[in-house]
Amino acid sequence: MRAFLRDVLLLQPQWSSKNTPAMQERGRLVRHDVAGWLRDQLPALKANVPIEPADWKVQPSDGTGNKNEIPWVRVHSASRSRSATEGWYVVYLFDARGDRVYLSLMQGASTWVNGEFQARPRSGLRESSKLMREALAPRLLARADLVDQIELKASKSDLGPAYEAGTVVAFAYSRDDLPADEVLFDDLSFLMSVLSHLYEIELPDDVAPEVADAVVLANQSAGRARRGQGLRLTAADRLAIERRAVAVATSYLEEQGYEVVDVGATESYDLDARRGRERLYVEVKGTTTVWDGGSSEIIVTKNEIDLHRLEYPNNMLVIVSQIVLDRAVTPPSASGGELRAIHPWQVQLPNLTPVTYRYLVGE
Repeated sequence: MRAFLRDVLLLQPQWSSKNTPAMQERGRLVRHDVAGWLRDQLPALKANVPIEPADWKVQPSDGTGNKNEIPWVRVHSASRSRSATEGWYVVYLFDARGDRVYLSLMQGASTWVNGEFQARPRSGLRESSKLMREALAPRLLARADLVDQIELKASKSDLGPAYEAGTVVAFAYSRDDLPADEVLFDDLSFLMSVLSHLYEIELPDDVAPEVADAVVLANQSAGRARRGQGLRLTAADRLAIERRAVAVATSYLEEQGYEVVDVGATESYDLDARRGRERLYVEVKGTTTVWDGGSSEIIVTKNEIDLHRLEYPNNMLVIVSQIVLDRAVTPPSASGGELRAIHPWQVQLPNLTPVTYRYLVGE
């Protein structure tokens, strides 16, 4: 493996988007030799990881049509990361100048649009990587030689910077000081064990952070929180999101001619809205996630559900999605938001999913 990595790095300065002889040789190394070595290691890797997805796969890429400036070979769960654009995986990334190859734990950093990969926004990738790094911290501390930033030196595409932003941690190998195959295997085995743990603690990508945190807190209260399973939002984050959502909802209702009072601190609903003889009990939920027009999840308390079932049809649910959270300031600030109003809001009991229970143990 050491020789394969070195040979790919030596070809990197000759990169061309065309299928030149150098790129043909690079493609053979990436798709046959590097990927083949990884496939040969899968049985031993499966034996070493603490949580074993039954479907570990190896996928190489040096470019479909035009050749990649940054070729890669990844190891992943076929069910949890069906393509390189989604989920989390371990991947060899070769820098554009051929100076280093990184063994990176990273997330899907691109999307497939009109027959080509396009980079995801780097700010969101960096935030996701930071949150996962914090969740995995107890395990990552075992290896002092891990780095949390990589430099791929890409100059011709946005994918290199996206890969950098999407990296949680990595081992960095210099072309002039590549380790022996035994060390490469040990490093790969370690990151695969971390990836296995990540697959255990990870909630699906489409779960809103507010919902994910509620699950974590419920697990903690029941004494069932997994080690390394952390919150995605701080108390200050949640307060900023809540205040922004209430502000957006208030503006909307006032534009509709309602007089609005914020009662969230004392009542089981957020806004008391009145227009003439009409009165609405308004529940407001805010989230940083994007509503794509389909179904979405919110967290509600028993008291909120009881009140809105009682007051229906004089009630409303307002969801403010796509709130932009700025953690660069203290305390965090929130802006933006897309409003969706449901009026009247009829609570559908089959749509309620209990996160945890209170249970009275008899004598």
